[in-house]
Amino acid sequence: MRAMILPVAALALVAGLGNIAAADPLQRGGVSITRGGGNHNTASGVNSFAGQSATTIGGIARGHGYSATYGGNNTNRATARNAQAFQDTTTVGGTAIGRGASSYVTGGYNTNLASGRNSVAGQSVTTMGGTAIGRGAHSSVSGGWNSNLASGRNSQAEQQVLTMGGSAIGRGAQDRVYGGGNRNAATARGAFAGQQVVTVGGQ
Repeated sequence: MRAMILPVAALALVAGLGNIAAADPLQRGGVSITRGGGNHNTASGVNSFAGQSATTIGGIARGHGYSATYGGNNTNRATARNAQAFQDTTTVGGTAIGRGASSYVTGGYNTNLASGRNSVAGQSVTTMGGTAIGRGAHSSVSGGWNSNLASGRNSQAEQQVLTMGGSAIGRGAQDRVYGGGNRNAATARGAFAGQQVVTVGGQ
């Protein structure tokens, strides 16, 4: 079984990461929207293997800023005998500055599936909230609702989910973090399912 490590260290190695979706340069009107999710990876056949890594980093919005980062909703699937499926998803929120600033980050809703005899499914999801600065600022982070499934005799399913809240700074600021609602399952005789979920509130 491949070792699964929560990719927090990836934040310090952004320059070396592949498959990175970054926000467009700062635009007038204080809006920054980054979309890096919605990816699909499939391997089918005897002894097939499917591996997917997606990193999405939000941008900066000023002047009643609104920053939205979408890095989740990825699908990774390996089918057939001895199939393996590994998925790593990292989403880092952007920064919104100004009165009523809003930072919205979603890195969850990922699906990882390995089907077939002796299949292995491993999923690691890290979602880190952005920063909203200003009176009435609002920061919202959603990293949960992920599905990890290994089906087949002696199959294994391991899932690690880390969701960290962002920062909402200013009078009347609000910070909300959602990291639950995950599903992890290994079906059939001799199957194993392991799940680790960590949710850390914002500041």
